[in-house]
Amino acid sequence: MRFAAVLFDLGYTLLDYGPPGRWSDFRTQRMEQLHPLAVELWGEIELSAQEFGQRVGSALQTDEMRALEHGGLSLPFAERMRAALAGIGLAPGQEQLGRFMEAFHQPIRDWPRPYPDTEQSLAELRSLGLSLAIITNAPWDAPGPMLSADLERWGLRGFFAAFIGSGEVPWRKPNPEFMWAAAKALAVPPPRCLVVGDNPSADIAGARAAGMCCVWMNRDGQVFPPEAPRPDWVAQSLRQVVEVVRSAG
Repeated sequence: MRFAAVLFDLGYTLLDYGPPGRWSDFRTQRMEQLHPLAVELWGEIELSAQEFGQRVGSALQTDEMRALEHGGLSLPFAERMRAALAGIGLAPGQEQLGRFMEAFHQPIRDWPRPYPDTEQSLAELRSLGLSLAIITNAPWDAPGPMLSADLERWGLRGFFAAFIGSGEVPWRKPNPEFMWAAAKALAVPPPRCLVVGDNPSADIAGARAAGMCCVWMNRDGQVFPPEAPRPDWVAQSLRQVVEVVRSAG
C-alpha cells in the first residue's frame, strides 16, 4: 500500500467543536467568569470581573504570540497563563496555576462530538494495516492530555499510536518538524504518511513542507484559499478519505 500511516488533525476533522468563532470569544468570557476563583486563590484583585476578563483573556493571545504561532513555534499554555497573570501583578504557585488552568478549560470539554463517520472510518483504516496519529495545534497550545481526553470520552483514543499536540512539542503546524515528529513516533518515512486536516495554512502547508501527501477536509464546501499550497485530494467526509487511501494503494 502506498501509505503506511495517516496523520489526522483533531478539531473539525475528527471532532466537531462547534462554531469556530467560539475560540475567539471564549478567552475573555471565561476569564470574566473565573474572577471569583481568582479572588479565592489570590485574594482581593483590584480589577472588576469585566476588566479581569479583558486583560487576562487578551494576554493569552497577544500579537507577539500570534507571530510566534505563524512562524510554526509553540508557547505552552502554562507559560501563557503565567505571563497573563503576571501582567496584573499575580504570581501563582504551581498548584494554584494548575487549578486555574483546569477551570479555564472545563467548559471546552463539553463541546466536542465525533462526526457520524469518524469511528467507522478510523476502524476501516486500522483494518487496512495503517498506523494512525493525531497532529493538533492545540488552542493556545493547551496541554495535550486534555485534548486526548476528548478522544477518550468517545472511545476513540485507542485508534491512535501517537498524539502530537503543540502543547507538548516546540512547534506548531505548518512547521514540518511537527509532522516529522509524528512520522518518527510511528516509525514511518514521511513520504508514506498521509495528512488529513481542515486548515489549508496549517495542515496542507505543513504536509507540503514535510514532504507528505495530504487531503483537505472540506465538509462545508469552502473555497480553497488561492495563495495556499494545493492539496492532493479534497474530501467532504472521512469516508472519502478511506477511499483515497484505498485508491492510492
